Amino acid sequence: MKRRNLAVATAAVSSLVLVPSTAFAAGHDDRTVTLNNSGTSLNLGADDDVQLNGAAPATRTVQATLQLPLRNQDEAQRLIAQGVTMSPAEYRKKFAPSQAQVDKVSAWARDKGLKVTRANRDSGTVSVSAPVRGINSAFGVRMRLATLGGVQGLAVDTDPTVPDFLGLTGISGLNTLHRVQTNRSSFAPRNVPSPGAFSNAATAAAGSDACAPYWGDALKPTAKKWAQESNLICGYQPKDLAKMYGATGAASKAPSLGILLWGGDTQMKTITNDYMKAAGYPELTSYTSTIAKPDANMPDCDPEGVKGEHALDVQSSHAVAPSAAIHYYGAASCYDDALTAMLGRMVSEHKVSTISMSFGSTTDRGMTDADKTAWNRPFQQAALTGISVFASTGDWGNNSSRNGGLTGVGHPASSPNVTAVGGTSVGMTSTGAKPVVAGWESRFFNQPNLASTVGITDVTLLQGISGAGGGTSSAYAQPTWQKGVVTGSTTKRMLPDVSALGDPATGFKVRYTENGQVGYGSFGGTSLSSPVTAALVGLSKAQTGRKIGLATPWIYKLRGTSALTDVNAPSKAGVYLPGTGRKFNLIGIDAKPENLVSAAGWDNVTGVGTPAGAAFLSALGQ
Repeated sequence: MKRRNLAVATAAVSSLVLVPSTAFAAGHDDRTVTLNNSGTSLNLGADDDVQLNGAAPATRTVQATLQLPLRNQDEAQRLIAQGVTMSPAEYRKKFAPSQAQVDKVSAWARDKGLKVTRANRDSGTVSVSAPVRGINSAFGVRMRLATLGGVQGLAVDTDPTVPDFLGLTGISGLNTLHRVQTNRSSFAPRNVPSPGAFSNAATAAAGSDACAPYWGDALKPTAKKWAQESNLICGYQPKDLAKMYGATGAASKAPSLGILLWGGDTQMKTITNDYMKAAGYPELTSYTSTIAKPDANMPDCDPEGVKGEHALDVQSSHAVAPSAAIHYYGAASCYDDALTAMLGRMVSEHKVSTISMSFGSTTDRGMTDADKTAWNRPFQQAALTGISVFASTGDWGNNSSRNGGLTGVGHPASSPNVTAVGGTSVGMTSTGAKPVVAGWESRFFNQPNLASTVGITDVTLLQGISGAGGGTSSAYAQPTWQKGVVTGSTTKRMLPDVSALGDPATGFKVRYTENGQVGYGSFGGTSLSSPVTAALVGLSKAQTGRKIGLATPWIYKLRGTSALTDVNAPSKAGVYLPGTGRKFNLIGIDAKPENLVSAAGWDNVTGVGTPAGAAFLSALGQ
């Protein structure tokens, strides 16, 4: 936000003072405090600029969260870095504010005409809902229509003011310019062969213009550009994911896996088990779904399309851990306030050992400190109470194609209290061999003459880059476990931490609903990487009994061991896309379309590597 505009705006409202209402006049003075972390202090890059426009519609509903201080925060971060965990009751006793403090804030909010939608003592928050006019009145602000890059939303032109006696440290939700979206990608989303369509792995002959059930089972070009090449994979099946990650031997272990998204498909268990029956795989027996009533922002969140994401998350989690109990939590919308409220509920209910979030923004700019705090408080609570949280790094490489040329990484993956999951391309044969394990960064080529490599040229994919997200955070300092390990920065958080299958050209078969129709599609994206990794960590915790909260420090300790595969295979493999009508028909794997590419050691596509089967399951947490 332009600081010259802010100075004028601040001067214009500097005389605003909130006078306590009758219900709170007795026993309280009229001193107020301005929360400088909650309004105009958006975390912006040098080339960013928030544009404030006209007044927000007075009747438009706003969700906001009032934040009380948590106790002993320096100790909390030290304990997380040390891998210490405790019970939810111990966490509440040591770090949470008192119930009386929460009740006081709730009562004040109601007295101001705000609807209290949730109070969470563990995270020290009181969530409220009100029309714009109510927010303006309660906090002494003016909500404006605003834009940041291509995002349109709301922002305030001054910082909120609240009574000092409430003890508040911040208010999130006064800015809606930070948005998340799902990270699901596909080159052939519909009408891939159903499970059992291939009686064996070799039914698609060389030279076939069809997708391949396994790597190399079908290849159209007679002249290959790369030593390792295959037609597009039709979509690995559930048993294939378990084989790919050495999880078959732990199939009887029953972790409790959490998935956070918004909305959802109420028929998910039925749809999933129809798939599992057809695939000859164990059915999903333990599944619960908590879906909030949609709020006014849900129409912005592709509520129909998110059903495919829901299916991908549930079915890939079940494939890796078929005995697991899966708990799905669907927030009221894709806006930060709705997601953080549901996240806080997940962590406080404490029914899960891992949480996967297959969504994120294209930048971690555009957030106030209070907005970040709304995410980081439940992340901290999860880490200290033994819940491991994972997030997708995104599907658009360094995000410059989405951010007007500015590179960046997305949130919530950039939070140090989350394990950020990047993507790999995996070419696996029917025997389980993996001749291709590379970083997922796609480059697109034309091969007009499939009998000759002459004339293969780069082409531009019209919808932008396809590849796992990675790079440097603008919002967070580098955590201790990255010091001396990562490249690109010595002071800022770097992404990703670890990686798993994400390339849609070597994707996973999903059964899902779209516009009322149920069918099969092949999907990838870091939306696949995150639940796969979360399920593997959940399996490891169930198998070993080790108490692990934040998984990232433990994963970094496995560098250079047999538990992780160090991914370093740029431009060694590629995929042919059957069919016509495209501007390209070859995809180069790990081909550095931007500045992201795999390398020895930590890299900005795959992190410290990818889980290496049973060795990862047994070694994590040692």
